[in-house]
Amino acid sequence: MRPWQLVSVTIVTFILALAIGWKPLWIVAWTLVAAFVLSVIWLALSVRGITFVRSTVSGRAQVGERIEERLELENHSFFPKLWVQIADGSTLPGHHAGYVSSIGPSQRIAWRVKTTCKRRGSFHLGPVTATTGDPLGLFRREFALAREQPLLVLPAIVSLDNFGLFSGILPGRGRGSARSLHVTTNVVTVRNYTAGDALARIHWPTTARRGELMVKEFDLDPTIDVHILLDLDRDIQVGEGDESTEEYGVTIASSIAAHLLRQQELAVGLTISGMNDATLPLDRGERQLDRMLELLAVAHPAKPESLQRALMLESSRVARNTVLIVITPSTDLDWPGMLQHLLHRGVRPLVVLLDPSTFDARIGDAHLAYDALVAAGIPVMTVRRGDSLAQVLQQSPHLRPAGTPH
Repeated sequence: MRPWQLVSVTIVTFILALAIGWKPLWIVAWTLVAAFVLSVIWLALSVRGITFVRSTVSGRAQVGERIEERLELENHSFFPKLWVQIADGSTLPGHHAGYVSSIGPSQRIAWRVKTTCKRRGSFHLGPVTATTGDPLGLFRREFALAREQPLLVLPAIVSLDNFGLFSGILPGRGRGSARSLHVTTNVVTVRNYTAGDALARIHWPTTARRGELMVKEFDLDPTIDVHILLDLDRDIQVGEGDESTEEYGVTIASSIAAHLLRQQELAVGLTISGMNDATLPLDRGERQLDRMLELLAVAHPAKPESLQRALMLESSRVARNTVLIVITPSTDLDWPGMLQHLLHRGVRPLVVLLDPSTFDARIGDAHLAYDALVAAGIPVMTVRRGDSLAQVLQQSPHLRPAGTPH
């Protein structure tokens, strides 16, 4: 029964009691009034003295990581709460922190919620609301317990001992033929001091031993820059959920970036075509990896943008001797020619080609694009749906017959 229904019944009962004068009707009428008043008082007391504590979860997690929350609801009042329903408005898939219970005077209840993050993206935990009411069910009151907390789920990273396409591209550190005019970390020899040499270049131990000024000669530090181009052209993505070219591409980009930044200690940049303002300039270290993962966590196809156009824009960002890693499911035949042009300019293109036919049988395979890349002398490996990414990415193209498109 709703409050207005109770009020209506009470009024009708009073009218009948006045008209008929029958005592039992007066008893019923006053009983209904008492029930209404008691329900109002009960509701007012039910919402008092409730406190809620939610353990703080780090604002970041990663696909495959398990997050755990501890939630506590305590009644500081002497008045019991016959029922309290906790509702959680979290958007993280599979995260359910709701609870229904009664709480006695000065009682506390606690529960834990464990959730495995299965999808990358930006989510929030909460807000948390509580709903309670009177024993007769006439009134309900909903009130907020906790505000929402942001949670960014980063994409998964496949651990790589090496990156097959990168083998032979990275120059080894050691003695080179060119000498640096600036101070580097590679000291290769000493020579006699000449006018104009900086005092900071003097090698004092050798100077003391020979009795004449000797200066250090530095070798060029043979590092290389890498730029990753992830093709998220909206018109060419196929598959659904985790088994889609979009998710495979994001995971591959994250894994390659983590390998190059952590193990190779290179400067790495990132561009995501099909998204607005989705470019990170070259940088090194864990901080750059964090920025990349944060960008990839929310990367989704937003607009159509051909890979050929993306490569034209990218050509202004990549310098000579820069390695350009392209991750794409495109089967068009116009962009391999653009990569060949970059190759002639001194850029070193590498391609991770997602075979779209393995994600959707209605789509043609990538053998023509693959043949065009091979003919242009561009290293390429093909990834199919269901492939072990760690195994495929670590194999050399020449040792990877299973990755060659049919």
